[in-house]
Amino acid sequence: MTTLLAVVAFKGMDSGELSRIEARSRLFEPRDGTKIFAQGDASDAVYAIVAGTGHVRIGALDQSSKGLMVEIFGTGDIFGEIAVLDSSARTTDAIVDGQVRLLRIPSSVFLDTLGSNPAMGANLCRMLATRLRRTYVLFQDATFKSLEVRLARQVLYLAGREGRRTAHGIQLAGRFRQGDLADLLGATTRSIITILNAWRANGLVIYDPARAQLTLCRELELQRLVGAVSE
Repeated sequence: MTTLLAVVAFKGMDSGELSRIEARSRLFEPRDGTKIFAQGDASDAVYAIVAGTGHVRIGALDQSSKGLMVEIFGTGDIFGEIAVLDSSARTTDAIVDGQVRLLRIPSSVFLDTLGSNPAMGANLCRMLATRLRRTYVLFQDATFKSLEVRLARQVLYLAGREGRRTAHGIQLAGRFRQGDLADLLGATTRSIITILNAWRANGLVIYDPARAQLTLCRELELQRLVGAVSE
């Protein structure tokens, strides 16, 4: 069975064509913390996450080492496609968090397949539209909403993607240190700690700093906070 069957960008494609892509690509399992590429690197490949319980974090650092985490990708996602599509340098870093298996697809293979396969083109358009909508919402929130609302929207998004139901609520997949949550919003760690402490006191979340695990105990209250449900 081809490893690309579960990857959304290749949905609906012929298994023979997927096998040809894989034959010209490289499968590997990078260690936790590995930087797959860095901001400014050449765009020589697209990466598909084909297995694993971990994630790949997409983001960047400014000159003062303040971080911004743009997105978190898991099994079934691709990343690195933007720079390949417009033949530009990488705009972000991509760092492995946990255990993942990646297929490195050379840019020439990716572009050749895209040019000859309408299903892949349609999948890619839908995927990019979804990511653009999310980017617009985040930009709108950064302009008009409080930091607490922005954090609530991010943790709800992460819970919806890969959250795990437990006896206490929805536990986010992966590790999220307080600094990681700050990077999701381009905020300071101290401001995130203040919000988390208030949420913990009100029973909205459980946060285990030793394991960097966040559990949403009262999801409905967080949805009300971001305006996702009416009062």
